[in-house]
Amino acid sequence: MKLLVSIALLVLGVSLAQGGALGRVADGNDARRGQFPYQVALTLKRQTVCGGVMVHERFFLTAAHCFFDGENPLPVQELNVFYGSEKLFSKGKYNRVKTVHFHEQYDHGVQYDLAVVEVRRKFELSANSRPAAFGGETFGEHLPATVTGYGRNTAEGNMAFQLKYAELNSLPEELCREAMGADYYEGVFCMDTSAGSGFCLGDYGGPAVAEDKLVGVGSYTTGGKCGSGEPDVFVDVGYFSKWVQSVLEAEPASP
Repeated sequence: MKLLVSIALLVLGVSLAQGGALGRVADGNDARRGQFPYQVALTLKRQTVCGGVMVHERFFLTAAHCFFDGENPLPVQELNVFYGSEKLFSKGKYNRVKTVHFHEQYDHGVQYDLAVVEVRRKFELSANSRPAAFGGETFGEHLPATVTGYGRNTAEGNMAFQLKYAELNSLPEELCREAMGADYYEGVFCMDTSAGSGFCLGDYGGPAVAEDKLVGVGSYTTGGKCGSGEPDVFVDVGYFSKWVQSVLEAEPASP
């Protein structure tokens, strides 16, 4: 498992690009203007690295692994944060990364794969760009959530420029434990991709939203390859909400 996941993360770092019943995110429904105003994209040299989700006028959440090529850090000063549009690199706005806060238990693997990222300037909020609400309740089993991303159709496919969305359902904990094996930890949940949907390269780090609240941040696909029908793993934002909130409240306001 760890070898397969390491390979997947290496592909993500090198290619700098990663879809429910509605189809894969990249093949699913096209998002309308302003439909998912919390979506952001982390990009490098106009290639999608990961998705992300705005949770504050100065912060977004994403997966911690998005800032590494294996164990080597990506050049944070060269990363762009695109937001405010359903069309990648068009009709939206850009920001830059100021500070990345990794969960203290993250160790360049698949566990505790969560980061709170401060941007250099406040996000310009509007009908097309505003934070997602999140709470302190963990996500349950057999529940639907909407996932969104600009990621690829397949691991070998081309980057998408249109934001897509699909609805997935959460799996029972025992199936998630079985799929993750030794990598399972408290604070994650798995989404069913057996119908052909799921996150792929460029989507990880992006949101799962249920009843207008952020419930998860995409981490990886078990088995190491998207499109295989294996469950997608999401960090449970409700479980880590106290830590996230502590970061938001500890940071001084940007000038």
